[in-house]
Amino acid sequence: MRKTILGVAIAAVAAAAALGGYLVLGHRSDGGQGVAAFREARAFAVSGLLKQVEGPYSLLLGDSQMERLSLPTLCGHPAVNGAIAGTRTAGLRAVAGWIVLPRPPDAIVVTIGTNDLTERQRAGNPEATEHFRTEIRALFAELAPRAHAVVATPIPPFDSSRPGVTRFYDVAAAATYSGIIEEECRRAGCRFVDAFADLRNPAGLARSPDGVHLGLGSHSRDRVAARLEAAACPGVAARTL
Repeated sequence: MRKTILGVAIAAVAAAAALGGYLVLGHRSDGGQGVAAFREARAFAVSGLLKQVEGPYSLLLGDSQMERLSLPTLCGHPAVNGAIAGTRTAGLRAVAGWIVLPRPPDAIVVTIGTNDLTERQRAGNPEATEHFRTEIRALFAELAPRAHAVVATPIPPFDSSRPGVTRFYDVAAAATYSGIIEEECRRAGCRFVDAFADLRNPAGLARSPDGVHLGLGSHSRDRVAARLEAAACPGVAARTL
């Protein structure tokens, strides 16, 4: 079992690296068509990884925050990481729709929203918040029937004191967007947990490499995993907070 989990984790990292290169080329060559093709290719790769998993498993979905979490297991079973750096909620919906599940996962875990908060998406767009709500509502409605449980998190913390963070992100809207995620998650019957609660204090923010992404050492990663497991599998969670 341990070898199977390790093998799936290594395969997931290799697939993400290869497809990351494809994404760069796609952006350079044909813009939007390249991004769409990457999403479909990513879903194809993740679907292939899922076929290699025997028994129970979890599926991790989201943006670079989830991609960097690097959790090989959740609730004692393999966790396949289908996250994509740079994606927004609409893009995640597309990828999730293309992923073929061999059987329902024990849990689908979702961390999304950071890239929906970029100034490029928010500035001069009074409909941005309601558009985000529409996409999040649709995402949870589509995921809920496909898994035994869907777990969602709020948007990870920003450190607004870091250079460039408030220039590129509408940090002030993060709490509103996280509130929308919680509301729409609960509407769909999903489970909401702030897996990053321990990283929102000054010490946690100081560990962030850039003020946007989580600063994850082995201890903080275990704490995040423990919070996710408490929501995903409260009866069998093995890690402690």
